Amino acid sequence: MSFLKPKIALVLGGGGAKGMAHLGVIKVLEAEGIRPDLIVGCSAGAMIGSLYAFSCNIEEAEKKLVTFTESSDIDIDSFKDLEMMTPLDDEKKGFFRRIKRIYKTGRFLAKTASKPSYIDTREFDHNVGGLLPDAMIEDANIPITIVATSLKDGVEKIIRGGPLRDAVKASSAIAGVFPPVEIDGELLIDGGFVDKVPVEIALKLGADVIIAVDVSTELEDTEDFDLHGTAITSRAGSILAATLKKVQTRFADVFIRPEVKSVHWADFTASRRAIELGEEAATEKLAEIHTAIARGRRRRVKRLFFRVQRRICRFEPIE
Repeated sequence: MSFLKPKIALVLGGGGAKGMAHLGVIKVLEAEGIRPDLIVGCSAGAMIGSLYAFSCNIEEAEKKLVTFTESSDIDIDSFKDLEMMTPLDDEKKGFFRRIKRIYKTGRFLAKTASKPSYIDTREFDHNVGGLLPDAMIEDANIPITIVATSLKDGVEKIIRGGPLRDAVKASSAIAGVFPPVEIDGELLIDGGFVDKVPVEIALKLGADVIIAVDVSTELEDTEDFDLHGTAITSRAGSILAATLKKVQTRFADVFIRPEVKSVHWADFTASRRAIELGEEAATEKLAEIHTAIARGRRRRVKRLFFRVQRRICRFEPIE
């Protein structure tokens, strides 16, 4: 009986190129016959979620992503500069690389001192247009909700209709890297600044089961950091972000964290590796996913026949 089927939400968080791992998670879900009834995406999650929501064919979506990221259609030079400026922890940091990093950082600061972003609007449009159709959000085969941040008042902007590409660009507009996007007279930036893994939105949209995927950098338990003001400030900011994410994701039934430490957030050439890491993480969670779906089915039956209240979310509902 289809009306007893639990409403499954797939929540895809932000993380730059690490977010390509979302596609690997979706591959595993599809292989298990699990298709979400709605998708909520933030930043990279909005990009990959939209790619899947419109194609509804994981092989087609994967082919499109890999083909684009490995082709000359994407301008890799700007992203390589960003990789150089923010190396991974285990990357070599010799003298000459340090000099090059200082030079690249100087270029970044000089450019963004007079312009809204390091990567200009034309290149941003080209990259998003290379992956996503020129379509309206409401025409997706799977309903998708996209999350961005208002630059004016810092409020979470929930986008459920209108031009798809504009919404995804707004959700992915990392401050300083990509330009803000104007929608309905409001300047918007990356949704990760307010809700990196937007679980509560899925709950407010009526989900019975929430499968959340987090590809953002985890806070490490470590004492290996400099006791300088800038290092302590950076560490404090990371603690704040990790605490906020923990509070915001408390309603997820299944929380999947692909091991994407080896993928740089700006390395969009690593699509194949990121997808494999997503597959591995989702496969490990399959038993938990099936248990959550069974629990969601019971929850739905109780609500329909015994008028049991939904899980309480003490935030204002989406209009």
